[in-house]
Amino acid sequence: NITFAATVNAVSLAGAKPILVDINKNDLLIDTKKLKRKINKKTKAIITVHVSGRGSNILDLKRVAKKYKIKLIEDAAEAFISKKQNKYLGTIGDLGCFSFDFVKTITCGEGGVVVTNNKEFALKLDYFNDHGHDHIGNNRGAESHPFIGYNFRISELNAAVGLAQFRRIDEFLNIQKFNYTIIRDALQKIEDISFRKVPFGGVESYAFLNFFLDDIGTAKQVHKSFLSNGIDSCFHYLDNNWHYIRKWDHLKQIKSLYPFSEDLINGLSCLKDKDFSKSDYFIGRNISCLIKLSWSEEEVRKRAKTMVRCIREVINS
Repeated sequence: NITFAATVNAVSLAGAKPILVDINKNDLLIDTKKLKRKINKKTKAIITVHVSGRGSNILDLKRVAKKYKIKLIEDAAEAFISKKQNKYLGTIGDLGCFSFDFVKTITCGEGGVVVTNNKEFALKLDYFNDHGHDHIGNNRGAESHPFIGYNFRISELNAAVGLAQFRRIDEFLNIQKFNYTIIRDALQKIEDISFRKVPFGGVESYAFLNFFLDDIGTAKQVHKSFLSNGIDSCFHYLDNNWHYIRKWDHLKQIKSLYPFSEDLINGLSCLKDKDFSKSDYFIGRNISCLIKLSWSEEEVRKRAKTMVRCIREVINS
């Protein structure tokens, strides 16, 4: 339930029923024990979302998927080049999804990719995102259509931008790590905050810096202080509509421009009164800060100093 609307929307678009599972603790990872209780004979796949650069407990999830003979899909849009035991997130499950919109480490302006080492999945993805074309031969008008597909293609202009960005990966990662380290070094001097835990065997993603305050009220006040002092791109997801289900009324009230199946309606209806109090507790204390590539060193140091001042003022008030 700490995810992104697009992940749930994609499941609904496929005619499947999304089932959301509570998180574990302050690592913000899916609770595998609760996950197992949700799996039944109709379950087709597990989707784990590496939100804010956090590495999922992906190896545990892979074992669960193997045990129940279901697929494992990784939404690694915010965990580009992050690793788990020397394996890149997005390459451990059956399918990995990446976004290249304008706020990501590598950007095309818009678009993304799906990766897999399964030839059958790769072919189906190739057909599905291009009206079902089989891409055999060099005459597009003569191509056959093995099944119905749609237009989910990235444009060639966006792809060209992406290829140029890929040549600068090492440079971008070094900049993010440098900026992240300056801010973290400043914040860790404050005794009343703690940082998001990286799972065993995982490598820190420098795209986001996640930290926790002692309680939800303090986190709200700190976030408010950040905004009033010009600290942008820091998010308190409890009251944010991007990555947390709490305010997703469109999903809870099943608002759609096209009809859903009865089974999907019945499945979504349970979300209206669903209790995610454990997730509320941890996500309510968390502040997630995007680490930008465009900052100068002077800007980063000034930002870190302002963040420390804002936090201390709230804690000591």
